[in-house]
Amino acid sequence: MRETIGQYKILDRVGIGGIGEVFRARDTRAGRTVAIKMVDPPLTRDPERKERFLHVVQAVEALSHPNIATLYEFGEDQGQQYLAFEYVPGETLKAHIGGRPLNPRRALDLAIQLADALAEVHGMSLIHGDIKPDNVIVTPKGNAKLLDCGLAEWTAGGAARDRTARAPVSSEPLAGATFVRTVPYMSPEQIRGESVDYRSDIFSLGAMIFEMLTGKPPYAAATPTAVARQIAEAPAPAPTALNPGLPREVDAIVGRCLAPKLDDRYESAATLAAELRSLGAILDVRSGTSEPPAMVEGEPERRSTVGWALAVAVLALAAAIVWLAMRG
Repeated sequence: MRETIGQYKILDRVGIGGIGEVFRARDTRAGRTVAIKMVDPPLTRDPERKERFLHVVQAVEALSHPNIATLYEFGEDQGQQYLAFEYVPGETLKAHIGGRPLNPRRALDLAIQLADALAEVHGMSLIHGDIKPDNVIVTPKGNAKLLDCGLAEWTAGGAARDRTARAPVSSEPLAGATFVRTVPYMSPEQIRGESVDYRSDIFSLGAMIFEMLTGKPPYAAATPTAVARQIAEAPAPAPTALNPGLPREVDAIVGRCLAPKLDDRYESAATLAAELRSLGAILDVRSGTSEPPAMVEGEPERRSTVGWALAVAVLALAAAIVWLAMRG
């Protein structure tokens, strides 16, 4: 393992992705930790593909949003091309869900962050192309960070989507961990190999919202091939069918995200974010709070203290009224 690349000191190897090996490194100039993704030479060997890659990378570098992992630099050192990304500590959204429904208000808060991030991506004329819980990190402070924006053509998940689209799901079995993690979040048009646009990302986000609310993806079967067939042929169930305790309003929002036809989905991620915020406000009113679930240590105790203070104030007011009545 090389010790440095460009201005970055390699600290340790994180793993390997579709683009190449991934390392945690230290930026010796900016003094920050970064994630270095080595670009495998075959990805940019073809001149046309290299030009497309560089065009996408320039657009990704221009993205600036608190819920998107920032691309700091595309560089080259001794013939090795690399991408220097913001290093995001935390756990994947898949691990954060852990097969269990999240608190509905918490799920909405994360969904809003991700819809806002997608609005930023789409605003740069990019399609993420590989939205799934493994491409979202939940930070220790509880914020969502979307990874690999616009790079699906060069990632393992993107390759899995491409192969699924090219292979008739009824005749060619799809197997392997990448397919298991990727196929449940593909849109019907991706499964069928049809043209896609930003509304395919909205479908995939809807599948993640469904999983945050219920603990399970909307489509589940024994094999990725069977899952792909379900997505292509059957409508998704309502979240309340799996989790009856959810507010009924989530069915309409998630159902519109997961509409089989492109034209029946939200026209933009910004519109989806606005509807999620409106539902969040409704839930806050129902619960008697104007805040989303706290992610700060000590917050429950602070609310408890405020509650006791209000109770004492009400009792004092009642006692004063009784005393005045007796004097009268």
